[in-house]
Amino acid sequence: MKKLTVGAGLFISSVTLAGCGVFGNDGYFRDRSNDYQHADSLTPLRIPEGVNTKHQEELYEIPQIAGEQLAQGDFEVPRPQAISVNAGLDKVKIQKLGGNRWVLVTQPPEEVWPQLHQFLRSSGLTLEMSDASAGVLETAWMTFKESPDTKDKYRLQVETGVQPDTTEVHVRHLSVPSAAQVGGSVNWPKQSSSPEREGWMIDEMSTALASETAAATASLVAQAIGSSTLKVQLREPAGNEPYIAMGLEMDRAWATVAHAVNSGAYRLHREDADIGLFYVTYDEERELATDEEDDGGWFSWGGKSDEDELAESADQVSLQQILAGIDLTEGAEPVLFKEIKGLGVGSTTSEAYPGYLIVIRGNDDEIEVRVRNTRGQPLSRNEAAQLLQSIQQNLI
Repeated sequence: MKKLTVGAGLFISSVTLAGCGVFGNDGYFRDRSNDYQHADSLTPLRIPEGVNTKHQEELYEIPQIAGEQLAQGDFEVPRPQAISVNAGLDKVKIQKLGGNRWVLVTQPPEEVWPQLHQFLRSSGLTLEMSDASAGVLETAWMTFKESPDTKDKYRLQVETGVQPDTTEVHVRHLSVPSAAQVGGSVNWPKQSSSPEREGWMIDEMSTALASETAAATASLVAQAIGSSTLKVQLREPAGNEPYIAMGLEMDRAWATVAHAVNSGAYRLHREDADIGLFYVTYDEERELATDEEDDGGWFSWGGKSDEDELAESADQVSLQQILAGIDLTEGAEPVLFKEIKGLGVGSTTSEAYPGYLIVIRGNDDEIEVRVRNTRGQPLSRNEAAQLLQSIQQNLI
């Protein structure tokens, strides 16, 4: 299997626009974040006599403090929500894996379907085929002014996304000589004839879907898209080990899991795509981490924790050491590791190293993701489900 790292494997770009300005006391916008410290108390509202009053409560209770008490740290400011909670709030993104690009929309397919119809109409593209049950739209053949010697056609494949209530739109472009006979069903290639024209369609479509004027209606006929099978499911079979089932190609499954274990509560220490293995540690508090944490910014919450020390210890462990400690004794369920050869699997009986192994097995469209301890043994049902859920919520 081709090895992909999270940095080079899965690329995401947002289609939304952000304004820019200069903040701070010397900028265009003065920093008002500390103004509340100098705010005065207002006299409570007086109700005229003869008018019934209703008991009022503080909407946001503020603790009583004196002097420099707040600055001394006696009051602990509540922490913000985990970053993963706010993941995916942008409506439209363009995702890329290798040579493939697609559009991710944070709306269900039945809402995206009529928006795609509207986009094609407003773009002057004739729709030749629309199959809601299969999630397929095909344009009629057309000729671009800059290339009169060819005829071109587009196919939009609408699918459910990895996360709930999201949609993926995959674009395929086909070009044939203008003299070629066309008609009937089309034998679509695996890759577009022109990546540039595929990219043009993706960019135009993304801009249209991200606009505030996009249709807010839903299509009843499009509710069938992806309703029979989900791309990603957490399965907990009775009496058996929980796992994540993925209806994805292996390259994409590897890339999206790699993204998840570089996010949220996980710390990735070692990975090997050829044997389908990640070595990680797990720190639930790390859900709050940002790049500012290392710089001592808002999200820096103190000194080194036990989890930090555990992660530093894990950094010293090689994947060869992990594999050598896999427990292959009877009853340890080593089936996930039986095909790993020549790497010293099970050659020692040393104690387990800190952290977990995330194991990816299967073939395209039938991928299974499991979490084991570093001896390769199954975890308790509750622990495995928690760790898998933390992976699932950060998949893209």
